[in-house]
Amino acid sequence: MHDNNNHHTLGRLGPLLGLTLIVLLLGACGGSSGGGEPRAGAQLADQPAGDLNGGGKAHRPHGPPPAPGQGGAPPTPMLVLYDTGGPYGYVGVEYAIMLENLLGHFNADVTLLPVEQYTAGTLDRYTRIFYIGSTYDDPSHFDSGSPEALAYDQFLTDAASTGRTLTWLNYNLWHFVQKYEAIHGADSFRQRFGFSYQYIVNNSYNRVRYKGVELYKGVVVHANPGAVLTGCEPEGDGKYDCALEANYVAIEDPARAEVLATTYSSTFTSAQEIPYFVRGGNLWYIGDIPFSFFSEEDRYLAFADVLHDITESGIPRDAVPQYAIARFEDVSPGIDVADLDAAMALMKSKGVPFAVATIPIYKDPLNVIPDDGGDYQTLPGSAVGKSLKKYFRNGYASIIHHGTTHQWDGGPNPYNQLTGDDFEFFRVTMNADYSLNFLGAVSDDSADWARSRMEEGNRLLRQSGLRPFAWEAPHYMASETDYRTIQQIYPVHYGRMLYTNPQRPDRYIGQFFPYVIEKDHYGYRQVPESIGNIEPEPFQGYRQLLPPDLLRHAEKLKVVRDGVASFFYHPYLGTGYLTQVVDGLRAAGYDFVAPCSLALYCP
Repeated sequence: MHDNNNHHTLGRLGPLLGLTLIVLLLGACGGSSGGGEPRAGAQLADQPAGDLNGGGKAHRPHGPPPAPGQGGAPPTPMLVLYDTGGPYGYVGVEYAIMLENLLGHFNADVTLLPVEQYTAGTLDRYTRIFYIGSTYDDPSHFDSGSPEALAYDQFLTDAASTGRTLTWLNYNLWHFVQKYEAIHGADSFRQRFGFSYQYIVNNSYNRVRYKGVELYKGVVVHANPGAVLTGCEPEGDGKYDCALEANYVAIEDPARAEVLATTYSSTFTSAQEIPYFVRGGNLWYIGDIPFSFFSEEDRYLAFADVLHDITESGIPRDAVPQYAIARFEDVSPGIDVADLDAAMALMKSKGVPFAVATIPIYKDPLNVIPDDGGDYQTLPGSAVGKSLKKYFRNGYASIIHHGTTHQWDGGPNPYNQLTGDDFEFFRVTMNADYSLNFLGAVSDDSADWARSRMEEGNRLLRQSGLRPFAWEAPHYMASETDYRTIQQIYPVHYGRMLYTNPQRPDRYIGQFFPYVIEKDHYGYRQVPESIGNIEPEPFQGYRQLLPPDLLRHAEKLKVVRDGVASFFYHPYLGTGYLTQVVDGLRAAGYDFVAPCSLALYCP
């Protein structure tokens, strides 16, 4: 066996953080999750057989209560409208997909619709309506009297008359104010909702205060945690991406308008702290787009939490998250079994269940690791397979199918063709400065190709006495074809996800989740990975992450009333860092549960 400290010298990519105006792909070896009781005959991750699971009974050790919306209630119809106007109109649907995913936490039946395709009366069919103003002055991008302009005006007319809950994000609230007052009379907007729209400000608004907690406002740290304002793109040195703009609304009647969050600048101290989340009557206003440049410490967490209030989930605002989950990453038959055994034994000694992202085939065709036991190894019969089987049978290990080889046979992708380092389902190339180009599907990608790989891997896992409850895309990246095909095999995905823009297939949307998603854009149940992983040494400009960073992320996550503090860990790092994270999360009030219990099914 090789020393796995040498294994990931190239493959450390840091966690996938979310969307920039293109896409922020800081993707680590990732995870996935997905849904509920397996559908008979629909996938290989089926109900357990008696010889493995005590007569075939589902096992839910340390299981938390069901997520909101479960228990047989019909899903709530919700409408997400988004802009398409202007040269960057294609980003509207990207934000809409990410909102759809978060709404999937609330047993929602979500419809996405360009606002320029709106027809009269559509609002009446939905209980909750969201409008994403991603294009400044969106109506101005269409000719007066055009179908698009008329559709937008009809939306404003219906919105001004509806009693349904309406949530407005970012731009164009001034158009709504004008339409409302044209229908209901001068000053009627302020009188009904208790606040007024003022103007757009850009005084370096890089922080949000929510529940007394300071969160980043669109400051993504590429290099190290502790971001300050200096170095924002495009004016800066390339270290940070930032969203510094805000829409200023003034509270006119505190009896009618409630401020749930404010935004301010940590560096431009003369800038006024202004309302950021405001509710007046049936209208919610969000002062920018919380999906723009977000990370584990961002106002994105506040928005994810306030969706509980918007959707009336029934969980009190002052509730705090309770659950934590852990995952061991890149476990293939080629790793050092002593590292794995030490990590699993530590978790068992602490009474902590865990997941294992398992790769059933190990390949090293270029002999990157000399004396690694051979350039092709399979899990059945291996030392790693036997060790995993022991912990799976005693109820501590939940098994995840983490790709089948975690590399591509078509050549370096982008590093060395080594299992665990390279990408399996996504084509990536590397530049001379070690930066990466994310190109899309690998050349031999197809539904049949993806299905065949995963069926082969599933067979090897089962042959090893293991039954996976979910899958995880290597480095959190796969094509839409792969995701949709594999969803038929594994309805649960564990970790962060990549989505393809349906209007621009060359653009990809990265997103992490602070809580369980019952149904995402691709139909998965998503088990989250929310606080990152340990990276002792930054790799090619990506950030270093140590236990204090993950614990700080977990503290920020507490603003999400039912958030799940979820991290992953490479066993080759030893047990010191692992002990710090586990003990720190427990000290912070988190209780570890079996990751498979968040899928509501444990083989």
